[in-house]
Amino acid sequence: MELTIYKNVLYGTLKPWLIPSDAEKFYRQNMTPKFQKPTESILDYYRALKDIHSDKKTLFNDDGLDIYKSLPKSDKAFSILSPLVDMLLPVPINSVQKFYHYLLLNETTRLTNRVYNSFVNSNDELLQKDIVLNTVRSAKDLLLKIGSDKEAFPTDDLTKFALETLSICIVRLLKETELLYPSFLNSIPTDKTEAFAELLQAEVPAFDIDKTTPLFTTIKGILIGADNFELQSDDRFAFGYNQRNTDSLKTVLYSLQREIELINETENTVDDLLAILTSKDLQLGAKPVNLFCETTQFSYIVAKLELHFTNFNPTSIEKSKLFKSKKGNHIKRNNLYKNKSQNCKKQQQIDTILKGL
Repeated sequence: MELTIYKNVLYGTLKPWLIPSDAEKFYRQNMTPKFQKPTESILDYYRALKDIHSDKKTLFNDDGLDIYKSLPKSDKAFSILSPLVDMLLPVPINSVQKFYHYLLLNETTRLTNRVYNSFVNSNDELLQKDIVLNTVRSAKDLLLKIGSDKEAFPTDDLTKFALETLSICIVRLLKETELLYPSFLNSIPTDKTEAFAELLQAEVPAFDIDKTTPLFTTIKGILIGADNFELQSDDRFAFGYNQRNTDSLKTVLYSLQREIELINETENTVDDLLAILTSKDLQLGAKPVNLFCETTQFSYIVAKLELHFTNFNPTSIEKSKLFKSKKGNHIKRNNLYKNKSQNCKKQQQIDTILKGL
């Protein structure tokens, strides 16, 4: 698998030390919301990148997985829109650094999404193993090149920022692949020492490289076909979304976010909420969702959504400890019952949106 954009940051048209002096203004004016935080499809980021850098055609060359796009779509297909493994990236302090931050963050998500859908669409174990091993091998090879060539790279602030971000994102791609498809690996999963000390020849970071996000649980559940909720409640906890396709729920949640600011976007993404609602096993741990709407609105939405779940109600919400109020307090079932109203703010708009389920 060709990691085209990663390689262009190191050796091609996106080398940070070749960025022109007027790039700060250029990127500030051209980085669109879809490039930074795509909400419908990770391909929105990719299309936005093509608009920003229409002059760099080599960024968009075939990466070796195009053949799988022509295959029939699997019923396990899923649009991955955010990280499956949580890693700490350096914080950008200007527009050029921000460009590299969102470029590498979203490109990693795009690659994981591409590998996953190629994997499930192929529906052939030999092809699937080839996809997984090629991804792992490509990621490790690039990490090794960074480690081997690090002394030759310039040491200006932008280059150091871009290469650190790139290194962490490649490790993220590697771990997301290894954690999703462990039975297809030819070696034991990569640990921090191998990734950073051995391959990158760098200091081993303090953060955990195996810390999965709620979305990972959802994807893993779809991948292994965990579509029922017959396990005992003390073995598994889930809200039990009773439709296989999550696209309509995703659309509804994004629409609610636009209409009533359902969640606090400085703390969470809508995809965090989607992952929690559709996860097959929340015992693996999940980041709580911080609500931003009024409690009366959330109570009204819960009552309307109950029909689409086997276990989504005020009691299970309190038990999960995964929902916090605007003030940061865990939502209790009494809060929801007490604030239950048939006339909440923007009720008509909420009803119209919920008809999408």
